[in-house]
Amino acid sequence: MYLRTIFCLTFVLCCAGASLAQRPGPEFWRKVSCEPFEPRTKLEALEDRHGTVVVKGFTRITTIEVRGVRIDAVEMRELGSAVRAKGLVVVLREGGERPDDNRAFVDYEEIDPLLNAIDAIARVDETATKLAGFEARYKTQGDLEVGVFRQTSRGTAVVLTTGICDRATTSLSLDDLAKVRAMIQEAKARLDDIR
Repeated sequence: MYLRTIFCLTFVLCCAGASLAQRPGPEFWRKVSCEPFEPRTKLEALEDRHGTVVVKGFTRITTIEVRGVRIDAVEMRELGSAVRAKGLVVVLREGGERPDDNRAFVDYEEIDPLLNAIDAIARVDETATKLAGFEARYKTQGDLEVGVFRQTSRGTAVVLTTGICDRATTSLSLDDLAKVRAMIQEAKARLDDIR
């Protein structure tokens, strides 16, 4: 009886030790959320820094307002280093019982292509395809998505989306898209002033 108990305890300890050895260390732990493992923009990389002081300057663009959309011109830099990034933060607020914000980072280098894409998207209509419906979309590295689609037989709708898992979506008119474009243009001008 005594030998059987010792044998069982030894067996349990060996199995427990083997299972503990299979646990990955902290370098293999993954983020709990569904965010990407690596930052996709320079702004995200600075925002996610640990063990260093990151200074963030921002200007909220308030000359034009579009309900549910906020655009900030942002500059971030690591204190005591030459590491620096600038660009936009586009925040969408979904209404409802519990309003929720979601944001997308747009690096400075992506602003001009985004403005050009907005111009192209705003011109897309039913002549772009011979089929009954149409859709055009543009997506930045930081998951800001701008899209237009046929809403009715004589109308086009615009959708702005941010995020990967907990996506926020705002529906706009083409006039509102023009206002968003103007806000982005103004934010770029503010960033150009700080060169």
